[in-house]
Amino acid sequence: MKKISFLLGLMLIISTMVFAQSENVWVPRGYQGFLEMNSGFQVANDGNSTTGISTTHGFYFNGHTYVGIGMGLDFCDIYGNNSSDVVVPFFANVNYLFSNTKNISPVIKMRLGSYVGSGHGTYADLGFGVRFGSKRDFAVTVMLTGTFYSNLKDKYVRTYGEYSSYETIKDLNISTISLRFGIEW
Repeated sequence: MKKISFLLGLMLIISTMVFAQSENVWVPRGYQGFLEMNSGFQVANDGNSTTGISTTHGFYFNGHTYVGIGMGLDFCDIYGNNSSDVVVPFFANVNYLFSNTKNISPVIKMRLGSYVGSGHGTYADLGFGVRFGSKRDFAVTVMLTGTFYSNLKDKYVRTYGEYSSYETIKDLNISTISLRFGIEW
């Protein structure tokens, strides 16, 4: 909770600096890079926490549509024992900016790809948020996101003596809902 409060305060300061500038907003075009940080909780895994960082690089087409590729590092408490397991998603990213001529604009983001780490599988992410633009090639984004990871298979084998063993396979769902903060340059 302290991290979220700190990040919200930081976003408030940055947005105040953005609004202190004139009303002319830079219209995004060409190459853009994103750096984003998220903090949230796992939906089906007893609300265990997750944090992550990701970067995306691509191009704006027509000032509204962004297409890029990226990767991230998500630190998930998969087993509920306060230890971090690393999941690395690789994805294609599409953003749609509803108004590219105003300081504040709604934005929607979709990511599709795969992940590796404690397991591997399909990765999908959908986010809705607000973009705070400036008159320079810089913007700040705050989003609410839902992230889907295909279920991990946890295989636990217990051996009794030399010849007998017991095997349990359990599905782990590490899909998350999170708050994501990002910068665009």
